Formats: sequence, structure tokens, C-alpha cells
Amino acid sequence: MSEPDADAPEPMLGGMRSSDEPLLALEVPAFVRRGLELDGVIQGLDDRCRKNRRKMLDMVHMRLRQWAKLAIGPDDWRDAFRASIADLWALSDAGPPMWAPAAASTRRRKAAARDLIASVERFNARWIEFVGRLDLRLTNEVIEDYNRYYLVEKECAVGSARLAAMNFRPVAKASAEKVLADFPPLPVPELVG
Repeated sequence: MSEPDADAPEPMLGGMRSSDEPLLALEVPAFVRRGLELDGVIQGLDDRCRKNRRKMLDMVHMRLRQWAKLAIGPDDWRDAFRASIADLWALSDAGPPMWAPAAASTRRRKAAARDLIASVERFNARWIEFVGRLDLRLTNEVIEDYNRYYLVEKECAVGSARLAAMNFRPVAKASAEKVLADFPPLPVPELVG
């Protein structure tokens, strides 16, 4: 085997020296980076909302567990509530209920129902306040830049405006209303008179 000649030129790969090969893996088109940045910012907002919502729901979860200890199943609500509260478990991401073997007294059940209603109302107020205080400026800047530059950057990369525009949809700005549509307040149960 002979040693490579130190003065010989390096082999070329598509106009680049082979020593530049690791850089090729880092060259991601601008439109791809922009799309990934948008996905990251939107996912970050979603994760932040989900995490804070979960923390704020702790008391609602506790009150739902208390209710389950006094009721024998999802259809056992008529002496305390005007309508079924079965949807609250799913809507609040509470764990599945462990129902009581026997129903508690109506007096105890109405007291637990009042506590649950108060917890849901407090959660809703806190959640709406939290969403109203979200600073969406950075998220909206990224969305604006995506809507403004993505097609231009993609057209530069693919060489065709028609191909660049395929499947492109502008992204709506983030707003408190949109966050509340994705993560709505809970329906407040009504107590039987």
C-alpha cells in the first residue's frame, strides 16, 4: 500500500472537497429551518399550556375523586346535579374514577357537589386569566416570518414557484381565543335546587 501524496489535491464531491463533507449534513434549506422553528414554537406554546393547565386542575381532580367515593357510578348524579358530570373526567384529564360500593347520603353528596362546582369555577377563572396573560409576541413573530418568507425560501431551493406553493397554508396568528378553543374552560355543573 502506498501512502497518499501530501501534495495531491483532495478528491471532490459535487464541487466540494471531501474534507467539507461533514458540512453537507448541516446545510439544511432555509425554508426547512423556518418550518422547524415554527413547529417548535407552536409545540412549545402547546406544551406550556398543557403543563400549566394540568397543574391548575389538581383541585378539580381531587373533587372528582371525592365525588366518586360518594357515588356508585357515572349514572348516579340525579340527587346532586342537574345533568351528568361524566364528561368532566375526560375534559379535565382526570384519571378514571373508582366508584363507591354504596351511595352516600344526599346531604354529603350535595356538599361534595358544591365543592366540585366551586373548584371548576375557580379553575375556569384562573385558566382564563392565565391564557389572557400569555405573551404571544414571539410566537406571532415566528408565524409572521413563516407566512412571509417560507414560500420565497422554498422557491429559491426548488426553483419553481408552483412547486413551492404546493400544500402551503399560511398559519393563523396565535391568540388567547385560539388557545381557549384548543384548551377550553370546563363546563360548570349545576346543582339540583
